[in-house]
Amino acid sequence: RMAVGCLVELAFKVAAGEIKNGFAVIRPPGHHAEESAAMGFCFFNSVAISAKLLQQ
Repeated sequence: RMAVGCLVELAFKVAAGEIKNGFAVIRPPGHHAEESAAMGFCFFNSVAISAKLLQQ
């Protein structure tokens, strides 16, 4: 949850114009997580969660 939270915070700051751009170096990266399965030690897809929250 901490990795996802870091990326969500970064995404919101970029979207709000507080910062110009960002790069999140987080572990686990989340890129192996699937909709119904955790794979490669990734339980949450950080980018997908951040994108979904930005849409709201």
